[in-house]
Amino acid sequence: MHRSRLLTILGGSLLAAFLLPSVALASAPPTVEPNIKLHCALVIPAGHPARERVACGWTAVEGVDVRAYRVWKTVDAGLGRPRHLVARVAADKPLRMVDPHIRRGHSYTYRVVAIGTDGSRVGVSNRVWLRVGWKVEKLGLNCAYVIDNAREGVACHWAKADRPGAKRFVLVRSVDGVPRERIYRTGEHGRRSYFDTDVAAGQSITYKVFAIARDGRIVGVGGPDVVVVPTIVSPVAG
Repeated sequence: MHRSRLLTILGGSLLAAFLLPSVALASAPPTVEPNIKLHCALVIPAGHPARERVACGWTAVEGVDVRAYRVWKTVDAGLGRPRHLVARVAADKPLRMVDPHIRRGHSYTYRVVAIGTDGSRVGVSNRVWLRVGWKVEKLGLNCAYVIDNAREGVACHWAKADRPGAKRFVLVRSVDGVPRERIYRTGEHGRRSYFDTDVAAGQSITYKVFAIARDGRIVGVGGPDVVVVPTIVSPVAG
C-alpha cells in the first residue's frame, strides 16, 4: 500500500474518532434540572377518618409546550423498590392528583415528570418523601386517690395494648404543671398498675401512660388523668 493512501485512511479514522463523541452527545437526551415545584401531604377526608390518602400539587413548566405530566411513586424507597406511574395529568387540567393507595407503616416518594409535545422529557420536579405511620392507640387510664390500709396515695391502672408492636409501658406524671417525670416502667407482660405514694395534700397531679415499641416509637397513649390530692383535716380533741 502506498504511503499517501495509508495516511489518507489513518486521517479519516482519526477524524471519525473525534466526531463520534459529538454525534453521541447530540443524540443523547439533555439532562433536565428540577423546574417543577411539587408539594404532597397526607390528608384525611371529612367523615372518613380511616381513609387517609396523599394529595399532591405542582407548578407548571414555563417557556415550553407540555403535553402531559406523569406522577411517579416509589414505595419504601431505598429498599430497591421500582417506581410506578400513578397518574397522568394533561397540561390543560388542574395540576394535582390524589393517591388513595397507601398503607400505614410504609414510606412513599413522589416525583413529577413533564412530557413535551414531541414526547421528550422537558421538566422534572423535586422528590417528596413522606411516611404514613401507625395510628397511636388510645389506652384506658384510671387514676384515683385512695387510702389503702396504712398507705395513702394515687392508684393508677391502665388497659392492655392491642397493638402487637407495644413492648413496654411507661407511666409519667406532672405535679402542679412542672415538667413531667417518669415514675414507673414495665414490660408488655408486666403489672399494669402503680401506687404513687410520693404525693402531698393540695397537689394537682397529671398522669399519662405510654406504650412503646421496640424501636422507641410511641404506639399507645393513655390519659391525661388529673388527680387532686385532698386535704384531710384531723378533728381537734376537745
